[in-house]
Amino acid sequence: MLTRQKLRSRQIGVLAVIFLVLSQVWPAFMPLASAGTLTNTLVRFDNMDTSAFTSGLVCAKQATSGTDTSVMVTFPTGFTVSTTTSNWTTSTASTTGWPSGATAWPGIGTATSVSGQSVTFPSTTLTTGTLYCFNWTNSTAALQQPSAAANSETGTITTQASGPTTIDSGTFATSTISNDQISVSGSVNPSFSISFAGGSTDALGTLTTAAVASSSTVTFTVSTNAKNGWMAWVKDANSGLTSSSAGYTISSTSTPGLGNNSVALTAGNEGYNLGITYAQTSGTCTSGSAVPSTFAGTSSKGGSFDTNLRNILTCSGTTNTGVVTPTNYAAINGATPAASDYSDTETFVAAGTF
Repeated sequence: MLTRQKLRSRQIGVLAVIFLVLSQVWPAFMPLASAGTLTNTLVRFDNMDTSAFTSGLVCAKQATSGTDTSVMVTFPTGFTVSTTTSNWTTSTASTTGWPSGATAWPGIGTATSVSGQSVTFPSTTLTTGTLYCFNWTNSTAALQQPSAAANSETGTITTQASGPTTIDSGTFATSTISNDQISVSGSVNPSFSISFAGGSTDALGTLTTAAVASSSTVTFTVSTNAKNGWMAWVKDANSGLTSSSAGYTISSTSTPGLGNNSVALTAGNEGYNLGITYAQTSGTCTSGSAVPSTFAGTSSKGGSFDTNLRNILTCSGTTNTGVVTPTNYAAINGATPAASDYSDTETFVAAGTF
C-alpha cells in the first residue's frame, strides 16, 4: 500500500512532467509575431568616390503596423562608420532630390547609438504604405566610403519598436566608384552683329523758320557678347547740311559745337545736330548711361558732328538686341539761302571690346 506521502510525491511528479510537455508543445499552437519586410528601401550617398566622406538620404516604406521608436541603418561592410553619435545629425528641411511623394520621417533626430556598421536614429510611429525620408547631414565625419571601388555593397534599414524589436526590415545595395564626377567644359566664340532698318535715307522735308525739323526713320541694332562692352561712332561728309547750288552749309559744328553737351535747337535759329536714344532687350550693358551726354537726344536735342568719327554710344557690357535710334534735327533762320539740294551723308560704325 502506498502511503499518503508517497502518493502526493507521485502526483507532484506527474504534474511536473505534464507542465514540461505543455511548455514545449503549447507554443506551436500560439500565433507568432513575426517581423515584416519594408516595401521600399533607398539609401543615397551624396558622394560615391572611394575614401570620400559623405552625407546622404535614407527612405523606407513600412508594411507592418507597429509603435515605432527607432530606425536602424546598417551600412555595408567596408564603410567607415563614425561611432560619435553627434556626427550623425539629420534633417528633413530640404526635400530636394527626394523620391516623388515622399514625406518627412516623423520623430527623426541625431543618432542615439552606433554599433559596428549600424546607426540607430529615433523615430515615432510610421503609417504603413507611406514613403518616409530623412537626410544625414554631416559630409565630413559621419561616414566614409571604402578605399576600393566595388559594386553591390549591401546594407539594411530596420524599423524598430521598443526593446528594441524589429517591425520591418529591408536590404539596399550601392556601389563605390573611383570617380563620381564629370567635368563639363565649353567655349563661346566671340560674336558681333550690326544691322540697319528703315532704309538708307532720312528725309527732313522742307525746312521753315517756324519749327525744328526732325527725322528718325533709320535705326541700327547691335548684338554682341563682348564682355567689356562695345562702342558706336558717327561722322558725316560735310559737317552740316550742304547745298551745292547755294554754296552754303547749315553747320553742325557751330551749334552747339563739338564736345559740348547735347543742346536743343530752337525754331528760327540755324543749326543741325544729331540726337541718339538707345534700348536693349537684355545684356549687361547699362543702357541708361550708354549714350554720352554729348549726343543724348530728345525734343530737338542732340550733338554736333563732323568728318571725324565721334563717339555716340558706349556700352559697358554684353548686349542682346541693342537698338540705336539716331534722330536728325535741323533749323533755319530767315537768312538761310533757299535751295532744294541740302544734304549730308552720315556714316555709323560700331565695334566690340572683347
